Amino acid sequence: MLRDLSSLGKERKLLGISQRELAKMAGVSQSLISKVENGQMVPNYDVALRIIRALELVREKKGLSRAREIMSSPVISVSPKDSLKKAISLMEEHGISQLPVISNGKVVGSLTEEAIINRMGSISMETLVEEVMGSPFPIFPPDTSVALIKEALLYYQAVLIQENGGIVGIVTKSDLVRNLERI
Repeated sequence: MLRDLSSLGKERKLLGISQRELAKMAGVSQSLISKVENGQMVPNYDVALRIIRALELVREKKGLSRAREIMSSPVISVSPKDSLKKAISLMEEHGISQLPVISNGKVVGSLTEEAIINRMGSISMETLVEEVMGSPFPIFPPDTSVALIKEALLYYQAVLIQENGGIVGIVTKSDLVRNLERI
């Protein structure tokens, strides 16, 4: 499965290379890279593959890790119809502060300690997760650079890793800290 190129510009900048450098490595024009980054063009499969390979080469040269190398798996999750009692119990049992909310194999939201604390006084242990959950965490493929994951974690408490249509891992700030020497 070919990955989405919508974050190409951000990833390129995080890797510290110019559009011209990426274009040269991928064997395409700089204007093509610019158009792809600005969403003005969707490259054909061959061109997209060359761009992705060029980015991977830069990552390898810089020794950057990928999400699959630092993610936690399996992912502990809850259903929207689960009670907060069950969710909090899972958080305590696994020493985690957030949970993806999954229904019928689809990520539909997230539950964080912060969301629970913000609703204290208006909820009980029997309140359903769906009444407290927030927006889903962002989802990335397993080959996403850790640099890009780190950037996302500045705005979200976790990111999910999806492969072949299923959630296979989660990366949190704790995972980044635990893998500091590898990053």
